[in-house]
Amino acid sequence: MLALANSQAAETPPSKPYTRIANPDTNTVQLQIALRKFVPAQNGGPSIWLAAVMHVGEPEYFHKLQQFLETQSVVLYEGIQPDAHPHHVHESTAASVQDSKPATSPQATNTAYSMQSTLARSLGLVFQLEAIDYDRTNFLNSDLSIQQIERIMASGRSLGQKEGTNASFDVLLQIMDGSSFLGSLVKIGMQFIAANPQLQAVAKLTLIEAVGRLKGDLSDVQGLLPDWKHLIQVLIQARNQNLVTDLSAELKKIPPAGSIAVFYGVGHMDDLEKRITSDLQDRKSVV
Repeated sequence: MLALANSQAAETPPSKPYTRIANPDTNTVQLQIALRKFVPAQNGGPSIWLAAVMHVGEPEYFHKLQQFLETQSVVLYEGIQPDAHPHHVHESTAASVQDSKPATSPQATNTAYSMQSTLARSLGLVFQLEAIDYDRTNFLNSDLSIQQIERIMASGRSLGQKEGTNASFDVLLQIMDGSSFLGSLVKIGMQFIAANPQLQAVAKLTLIEAVGRLKGDLSDVQGLLPDWKHLIQVLIQARNQNLVTDLSAELKKIPPAGSIAVFYGVGHMDDLEKRITSDLQDRKSVV
């Protein structure tokens, strides 16, 4: 079971992980994912919620997330686009956000999501992009395009980093959309899991255990090859930097009583929290 968990005020230091495994009863194992609130340490101003998310989960999990996101002045969400797209920060204020055009769902333009959808079905769960309604006036895409990521990697090679990172990114995209041989094998494996209730239960528990024990920077996971380590750093750190730029712009547009939710995968949150607490008006976690 996948569930939301609010971090507790004052008891939660900034470095506390965004995931934990809970056992509410002897027959249940839960992966709990935090929603953490940040406010300026001094002066007033809009609050920021880091709304961490697991991309596959139970319908009720995403239903609760949707309810929370509906209460926000602005929601900045992730979604790597296949093509370069115009900057996504709207010109309206929070007071007039209901008059702005609906956001475009990443599901309509992102071709690299089919594997996660297949994973969700194989585990008897639902996929985030199929469970969350992105067609909301307060939802704004805040992410890089594939071309932008490739340019960042190419820039890294010019500084002496290995060329294999781009190849690793290509392999990852092929696995995600199922177009590679490895991607096809993964799909076949998922079909076996879906057809066997025992395998499905074991796979779901394995996923909960793996994600529940992720701490800190994902690129520091032991056993990662250097090219994949750099790829993860780009996919998290470069995208987070772009996100913080958008976040800073949005903070200037909404009233002090408003709030912005950053709706991103849980693997982004450790780096994002460091950026927010150091770069944006000396913010601190309160929830």
